[in-house]
Amino acid sequence: KLERTLSLFAPVHGGEGSRVLLLALNVFFLLTAYYIIKPVREALILSEWGAEAKIYTSAGQALLLLLVVPLYSRLAGAVNRRRLITTVLLFFIACLVAFYFLALARVPLGIPFYLWVGIFNVMVIAQFWSLANDIYTNEQGKRLFAIVGFGSSAGAVFGSFITGKLIEPLGVYQLLLLSGALLGVSLVLTLLVDRGSVRKDSAKSEEAPKKSGRSGFALVFNNRYLLLIALMMVLANLVNTTGEYILGKLVAEHSRSSVPEVVISESMSEADLEMAESARMDEIGVLTGKFYSGFFNLVNLVGLLTQLFLVSRIVRWG
Repeated sequence: KLERTLSLFAPVHGGEGSRVLLLALNVFFLLTAYYIIKPVREALILSEWGAEAKIYTSAGQALLLLLVVPLYSRLAGAVNRRRLITTVLLFFIACLVAFYFLALARVPLGIPFYLWVGIFNVMVIAQFWSLANDIYTNEQGKRLFAIVGFGSSAGAVFGSFITGKLIEPLGVYQLLLLSGALLGVSLVLTLLVDRGSVRKDSAKSEEAPKKSGRSGFALVFNNRYLLLIALMMVLANLVNTTGEYILGKLVAEHSRSSVPEVVISESMSEADLEMAESARMDEIGVLTGKFYSGFFNLVNLVGLLTQLFLVSRIVRWG
């Protein structure tokens, strides 16, 4: 019955329904978590530092990945799949809890959190698709990844939507804990998928070539196809970063001008002034985060509708 229902969206064979549904739910929660913290990232970096700092931090993010990718490659070569995924997700959950308490202590988080979200996006999302690639054959992937991809797009839409609804009543920092809880749900779903795939994928694992231990960079530079994809991503990100700077500068200026400056009186103590300035920054952050949650929601919704109604037709025509 489950397979028959899912076959409305893609050709699902007997026994494949439960796993593909778990994978779709898994990536749904991952993307929901990501699109909860993405507006938070914009709120923190723009309210604390401005659009220029966001661009420079993006460059720092790329340099940081030069260190992180080889370390992740070594970890992936040293432990099994289950332990790798568990370790990485628990690490990011712990980071979100730590960021929450640092925020309560009024530690400036704009730049470190921006860097962290960039690493989170690359590692966690890539790790999920690596898992999906491991447990499915090429033939299964061609049939079933459409359902999994829909879970990804739906999670992006839902995450940005609920952030817009919750950021004002909850505030910016409480959303970090919500995102961490969703990552915990994703971890449970990942372990369920992995446990159900051990026996069925044993033959595939035996036939798979041994890991070479080479880093991701070495694999890219030695494969012309991957190298061209990397260059295409560089160009795409150049365009994207330029547009983000223009938009971020406009949003930051609008948010700051919308919140009145703190009026200093003679009776105001230094502690009162500091508290008033902090409250103003929080309000600017909420306004910025609310705009970006709506913006991301619109972009993701257009992407979801395009995926549902246009992609398969374009591929067929092309």
